[in-house]
Amino acid sequence: MNRWSFATAILLLTPACSDDVGKPGSTGGAQPADDGALLEVDVPASGRVFLRLATPEIIVPADDGAASTDWDLALSGYDVFTNSGFSGPGDGGALPLSLEDFRAGQIPGTPFLLRDEAGGAFSRWYAYDGESHVAFSRYHIHAIEHEGRYWKLQILSFYGEVDGAPITALYQLRVAEVLPDGPGETIEIKDLDATAGGLDADESAPSACLDLAGNRQLMLTPAEARASTEWHVCFRRSLVSVNGELGGPGTTRGADLQENETRSEQLADVKERTAASELARFDAADHQALTDPAVRYRGDHVTTAFTGRWLEPGSSPPAPAKDAAWLVQSADGQSRFVAVFERFEGATDASPGKVIMRVKQVE
Repeated sequence: MNRWSFATAILLLTPACSDDVGKPGSTGGAQPADDGALLEVDVPASGRVFLRLATPEIIVPADDGAASTDWDLALSGYDVFTNSGFSGPGDGGALPLSLEDFRAGQIPGTPFLLRDEAGGAFSRWYAYDGESHVAFSRYHIHAIEHEGRYWKLQILSFYGEVDGAPITALYQLRVAEVLPDGPGETIEIKDLDATAGGLDADESAPSACLDLAGNRQLMLTPAEARASTEWHVCFRRSLVSVNGELGGPGTTRGADLQENETRSEQLADVKERTAASELARFDAADHQALTDPAVRYRGDHVTTAFTGRWLEPGSSPPAPAKDAAWLVQSADGQSRFVAVFERFEGATDASPGKVIMRVKQVE
């Protein structure tokens, strides 16, 4: 099992630091007297609408928001962005909270906030145990497509050993090409070196990338990876990227075949999974499963604290998550707010239509 602990959790954390903040049994639906000021937002299918939370209000920032710290949240289709990282120059960020905890006044004072960054199919490949500071693979099957060829990849562990000592970011993987007439040979990759990166790291240090078609490993710096079409999947600390869109100059696309399970997975259950127990699920992922039109392939894109979390799983038409609230930091890094999305009006496949939300400033 993947149980190695390490001292500094923040070196690990990327887009999924709190996967069980929502509590089953929460009733959902906002209480106006408790949840703050009402804001109604007509969300376009393309382009962004920008919000300043202190008022709260919709604003039109200069330079389409790209260089502006006037806004705190932006909505576009079914994406929600904070003014941070890839999305803006601000010191914003967000964190999912339990709606039940928010109503009870249980809001963390100085939590780690999630910034907007590049991610995609692998954005939530692990569940994080904050007590032991360990990342546990969910053992999801990740599908990779490039120029009509398909592979399946399963992360077995984030940890390896060197001279008997546990080392973070030495990945253990299994991968196989998936063909119309059956899967190819399953290859187990041991100790894939993704140790470069982290806080105060040398960005010129290389980390491991996989050329799946050539069955080879490449050690590339971030700059080299951004300029190369020779790789399909790159690993750097807990970040896993595919070579497409924001991930790189290639046309590789990825998907998480168990994406819809993520929000309901409990940490205790994830911790019980092993490479042996999840082999059958890997073997069962055939060509039909990977080419199913329902599988959402794409390159890396901007992922935020809201990605994969703010919509109710399986809702049709889409609806906001019933048991979630969101701690959001303003672009200037000085104020924090809780946002609660009550409902959508006129939701389509491309946009939630009018978003009815409430915003409350917190200490």
